[in-house]
Amino acid sequence: MAYTDKKNEAESRRRHRAFWNNSSEGIPLVFAVADKPGFTLRPWMSKRPRKEWDLDPAWHLSMVQNYLDGTCFLADAMPVASLMVGLDITNTAVLAGGDYDYSRTGDFIDFKPGRFALDRPVPPFTPGHSLVRDLKACYGAVINQVGRRAAVNPPMTLDALSTLYGLCGSHTLLTALINRKEDVKQRVKEMTRAYLGFYDYFYAYLAERGYGESSSWFQVFCEGTFESVRCDFSLMLSPDMFREFVIPEITQVCNHMDHTLFNMCSVKHARFIDALAGIDSLDGIFWNPEPYLDGIKDFLPALRRIKERGMLLEIVCQKIEDAVLAVRELGPDGLYLMIEPRFPSPDHARRALEKIYNACP
Repeated sequence: MAYTDKKNEAESRRRHRAFWNNSSEGIPLVFAVADKPGFTLRPWMSKRPRKEWDLDPAWHLSMVQNYLDGTCFLADAMPVASLMVGLDITNTAVLAGGDYDYSRTGDFIDFKPGRFALDRPVPPFTPGHSLVRDLKACYGAVINQVGRRAAVNPPMTLDALSTLYGLCGSHTLLTALINRKEDVKQRVKEMTRAYLGFYDYFYAYLAERGYGESSSWFQVFCEGTFESVRCDFSLMLSPDMFREFVIPEITQVCNHMDHTLFNMCSVKHARFIDALAGIDSLDGIFWNPEPYLDGIKDFLPALRRIKERGMLLEIVCQKIEDAVLAVRELGPDGLYLMIEPRFPSPDHARRALEKIYNACP
């Protein structure tokens, strides 16, 4: 069903389908958003503790309304309303019996110690969980407000192994990777299964209300189920340990979803490209490198290797020159360019888009 906040929605849907087929219509997918002229941000005001906002329908409504009302969705950017709980990294922990709070500044998550133990099985997902009840109320409020303006995203979370790292602490988990391998693998499998049940529950809830698309916290748009598979903790692992502990978890998620991309949040993840390419159900890579790096020019060999292995590629481009270089060097097929930061006006965005499109072979 069409979403009214997107002018060229049918065209963009068609180009997304081509992307998922590792093809294109001669140009790459481009995510470009701009500030809407004349919009004034409506700040959220509350004296309640930051954690209480996470399951407050009013807070989610404020975030979604500011985003949709203040954004022009250009090129292939689709309007998507997302409900962010715990900076998008806490749902798995809570479902497993853990807990969290915010740092003093509210910018970081601190997992509470002593709420989780490696020797206790993770309970299976149940719709009666308090997180489900409270988050469902938030979804209901957002759906009533958003209507057909935008898609409504299923929930998002952190991977199981990185969640274990947060819940158990570095010393406990790193030691367990050597001395208690089977316990770690079993807990990861159970945590992943519980989260997938949680995801399926909310995806079905949204589909019944006419949605049924997803993008996780990435910018791609999937007409079906999609997950941003990740393992932030894996930067501490060797390639052999990555294959042993991470690949099974990622495969479990990829096999469950219609489409997936792996979040390569550091260039150091590039050493795992071959292992990731061996997962048949993984569509590709989200190249989301450290922000202090000077563009993509020094990493073109790794990006070419991703494409040569037949994987899709989404690249975060902090400069238009990077987007132009990516199109020229990698071609438009199976390529998604995410431009950040957002443009100050639609006119600024259109001039940048013209440069990108003109660079296509």
